[in-house]
Amino acid sequence: MLHAETFDRKGFYYPIGNSPAINLVGYLPQEINAEVLLLGCGDVRNVLFTLFTESSDTANEAHRKYHFTCCDVEGAVIARNILLMAMILKNEESSIMWPIYYDVFMSEKCSEALKGHLKELLSASEDIYSWLKSDTGKVLTLGSRYTLAVVRRFWSAWVKELSDKANESQRRKSVETELNNVVKNSKGSVISLARSAGPLVLEVLNASSEHFYHYWKHGTTELHPEKPPVPNPTFALSKYGKKFSVHYGTNPLAGFHLSTAVVPFAPKDGPASKFLPMKYSSDFTPLVTCAKEEFNLWCQAFRKAQGGNKVTLCFFVDEALELCGNLSLATDVTGIKELNETNAISKGYLYSHPTQFNVIDISNLIDHIGTYNILLSVLSLLRKDHISYLSTETLLNHEFDLEYGNEALYNVFGVDPASLFALLGIAVVDFMCGQSSISQVSEYPLEAFGKGAQRHSRLVWKWIPSFQPEGINEDCASLSQRPRFTYDTDAMIEFLAAVYKKLFAIENAAWSIRQIERGLQREGRINFLQHNTRATYSLLLQKIKRVTSETVPWDDLVEKLVLYVTSKCGSLIASCFLQEQDVLNHLHCVKTADILKEHPSLAAFKYGGPMGNQINQFEYSNVLTCVTLSVPIRAFHKLTMRDMMEIGNPQLQITLSCGILMNQFCALHRRFGKLDAIDSSDSFGVRIQKEVPTFKEDLSGWIGTSDILYSCMVPTWLLLLDGCKISLAIVVNPMTTFLIEELGPFLNLFEASVLDHKKVRLSTKYPLATSFLDSPAVLTSAGKPDNTKAEVPGPPKEDTSNSKLAPEPSEVRSEFQLLMLGDKILVKLLEDRAAISITKIGSSTVRIHLGPHSKLVAFPFPVGEAIKLSVARKSKYIEINASIYDGHGTPVYYHFPVGIADKSLRSIVSWHMHRINLDKSPAVLIDLTKHGKINYEWINTVATFAFSKQERANINSSSTKYVGDLMSEIKETIHMIIIRHLGIQGFKNSTFLLSCVGVGGYMVIYVKDIRVDLTGQSITADCALIPLEYSILPQLAPHLVHFSKAPIMNSPEELKAWLQIAPSLVERCRTWKHKPNCEYLRSERVPSSAPDLEIGEPLICSCGKGIFPKAFYDDVDPTIKFLLPYATRAALGPLFPPPYSKELQSLQELIPKISSLDLSKIPHPRQGKRGCALCGKEESGDLKLMRCSACRKVEYCSKECQKKDWKAHKKTH
Repeated sequence: MLHAETFDRKGFYYPIGNSPAINLVGYLPQEINAEVLLLGCGDVRNVLFTLFTESSDTANEAHRKYHFTCCDVEGAVIARNILLMAMILKNEESSIMWPIYYDVFMSEKCSEALKGHLKELLSASEDIYSWLKSDTGKVLTLGSRYTLAVVRRFWSAWVKELSDKANESQRRKSVETELNNVVKNSKGSVISLARSAGPLVLEVLNASSEHFYHYWKHGTTELHPEKPPVPNPTFALSKYGKKFSVHYGTNPLAGFHLSTAVVPFAPKDGPASKFLPMKYSSDFTPLVTCAKEEFNLWCQAFRKAQGGNKVTLCFFVDEALELCGNLSLATDVTGIKELNETNAISKGYLYSHPTQFNVIDISNLIDHIGTYNILLSVLSLLRKDHISYLSTETLLNHEFDLEYGNEALYNVFGVDPASLFALLGIAVVDFMCGQSSISQVSEYPLEAFGKGAQRHSRLVWKWIPSFQPEGINEDCASLSQRPRFTYDTDAMIEFLAAVYKKLFAIENAAWSIRQIERGLQREGRINFLQHNTRATYSLLLQKIKRVTSETVPWDDLVEKLVLYVTSKCGSLIASCFLQEQDVLNHLHCVKTADILKEHPSLAAFKYGGPMGNQINQFEYSNVLTCVTLSVPIRAFHKLTMRDMMEIGNPQLQITLSCGILMNQFCALHRRFGKLDAIDSSDSFGVRIQKEVPTFKEDLSGWIGTSDILYSCMVPTWLLLLDGCKISLAIVVNPMTTFLIEELGPFLNLFEASVLDHKKVRLSTKYPLATSFLDSPAVLTSAGKPDNTKAEVPGPPKEDTSNSKLAPEPSEVRSEFQLLMLGDKILVKLLEDRAAISITKIGSSTVRIHLGPHSKLVAFPFPVGEAIKLSVARKSKYIEINASIYDGHGTPVYYHFPVGIADKSLRSIVSWHMHRINLDKSPAVLIDLTKHGKINYEWINTVATFAFSKQERANINSSSTKYVGDLMSEIKETIHMIIIRHLGIQGFKNSTFLLSCVGVGGYMVIYVKDIRVDLTGQSITADCALIPLEYSILPQLAPHLVHFSKAPIMNSPEELKAWLQIAPSLVERCRTWKHKPNCEYLRSERVPSSAPDLEIGEPLICSCGKGIFPKAFYDDVDPTIKFLLPYATRAALGPLFPPPYSKELQSLQELIPKISSLDLSKIPHPRQGKRGCALCGKEESGDLKLMRCSACRKVEYCSKECQKKDWKAHKKTH
């Protein structure tokens, strides 16, 4: 309904993921049980990697339980996932599982093993009850009977293929032909696999390209002396039939983390720790070995979690948006309740699974469904608290296009993002905090060497909390009790019209021309994807109505809005969808148009002219009727015969043609099957079926022979007009006009009269599939509510304060709060002209002081520092006017929010940073003598890309450490710590004293290792933080002299920032549990010295002090060993600009800058003995260091070391 219905007879099959696995619960505190919804889940890599990276070999039992709800529209994907998980549970050998799940061809041994597992699955799944009672079904549950039927079809078909040895050779040749076609049609090198190496993308470019051609030529992951003989049926069969339709970019290594294959790691610290650097090599064997070893670790982690009864998976075969609507029935109904109920009953939903989630991951569905459709569908399923989140990815460059720079988000929504976030109550974390812990370093080389058609970006969305100096806490105002907005209707019409223009831009001729021009300039494919329907817009209006004050004349606003968008938004066909918009607004309880308040017969007479049809049930008065058009599959023959690359997946619509009137409907509901017959003996006119229409669903879909049933609600009065015909047509746009010659000017595929009762079914309810009903009794409750009385939960209760928005075209500039005074004491003070003042105490909270009394007032969205008061003493109210938050000049706790997630569970959360398990993150083995500085330059590259263009300019503008922009200062400090620890620029050092003029040293940072952040595609310093508290200074003072010779100097503002950041760095890698007497929990403050953040006061709680792995104490300086009991482990990594920022640096800009980034202007600490600038050897009795004659600063132990270092060193003087 929300997403445009398309002709998708042809498409691509995605059995394997195309991006590296991520930690699905990376932003969720470790004490909180994870209830995760995966829409468009694809393969199981993210689930397996999550369990691996969340596991611990040293910590106690797993901290939480996991419930993963996995949904994919491709039944073969779900069938494969259950198969793999079942094999892991059965302790199948990895050498058997890999070819079955990842290879196109496999051995006879694997073939027999696959057949055996499939037969076991079929035996356990005779019906839903036997499956749920089986050992496998208790862990791998199913959400609907429809899902069971679909996966059993695939399991049965795969067994049949494996058993058919007579035709095996023919199937093999067919698959080989398809593989060869992909290789032939590949233009240039295919390097997208290199993305999986993260920051080491350049090092694997050659090997990844070589592996792509190997895989598509031979159908196997690794080299084989002879090609395995058996074609893998799980690749050859999908919803597109018995045809190899695997996407041409598929590669089994893409879902793994290939950086571990090309960098030397510390012993026992990484799947491929034995590999040496293979920089620029075309040998892909290390990549394969690395992936297989990581796969083994994943399988072990899953078995361990399952053995502790910590993990359950629930699978759905379903459309993502349809699943959201069906699950929302238990909470806050999204869309049309009756349709959701019909879908759920038709598919036999069991509802033995969660319907509210604290993590929702949608992979890159935004590319295929659209941003608005996703947000409007999933929000009702996301728990209302400040730790739950939505994770989205984009791979295509259609909307998040860097050409739009800082307006990339604006381009996505068509309006100012802050304005929309305020209305919806949810926002992008990076947008709120101004930085991200997720790197995009791997994307820059791919864009530079490729055509830039792809850019992998990840965004995390959270409900907007009130940021406080003391930290976010669970006792903050309930997110579900949001205030209701008031606003000027004319300004809001402009705002909503801008959204309309964005949703239906494809209908605008000027926009279409610009798209064609841009596509031609880029030599890329022209994008004319239409994701949205009028149901999208109607659902958005429903959401906004729920947060609109009753003082706003809503019906007048909507009436003016509909007229405005129909005539003034540039759409050439908006008027053709006017009736559909009225229908959907009625069903979503947005507004009932005047024409739908009339009796259908009267409306037809008043608005449509002569009636040619009569309703054979005289008493029928429903203003809406469901039209179901049964279209023979042969009607699509002309499209089926064309190449998919030529026609794509064109959008479809139903058209009601009644004389000169033509109305179009794109919010369609599609099913495959044959409608059950009805008695038509008395059908002398328009027959409208009162009972629920039923049909038997054909699971074969497009490859079957059944009709395709398209349904939508239409105004009843249109059906009464003379000569009313109903047709299915292709939507006309610049990319479909070439079909006019073949299909006619209206691109009709099929047409029938409204009186043709075999092809047109009119009813009060949507059709119901009977194949998966538990019992006939459920028919009586199907679609129970009358479609003329849509039910929508009421808006939040009015508070004593109303939020007011001041929208201008496409944006909201300010927020108002109207504080109505009811307390007699406050009213008297106001009348007596008591002094009034205001104090801002958080991101969205202010305190109004009225004489000796005060009152807290909360805004729905963070506000800026400029706040004005307007006082109406006679009317007894105070109006607070604040500029909306724009990310500039904001307090440090906005940028680095941290707080209490759940006090009862003693859970603290870093709100904006993803967590990282340092013990599962490979530690880079730093040996400059053996590998040279050049082999560690990639770490400098990652750290350098953390700077935006402006931040880079800021740092280059200063001859000493930069002071000015706060984020520039922080990022430079992080960069210095990482690079100095490596020793690739100047002397190597691992202990750092942060200091401030007038204050002195205030924090010691000891870096043990540099680790690869697999989830964040970045690096992180595994370090110990020692805030210098007054209570421990007497013990530490004698040892601090070692670090005070060349401290890293900070400005007073940066000092405050580091005091705020420190708890986040600890929380993002914590493996221990907070104690009952935790300082955070006792004071309800994080940091514990907030809000003043005084130097010397306790900063980090004492719960984790001295808790380090044994390796931290190995080969460590005695001074550091003494400090560790006072230290807390932390993960310090680069902070990156948001992925949609205009300020992102490009690879071309940075190539000449990365290696020449000069830190020599910053004094380096010289602790004790001097050391060689390259290898670090210290001066001793037998070894004398020699000073460089060029700079007279740097020293070497030998001419060989100086010669090796000269290329890099000569740039620093």
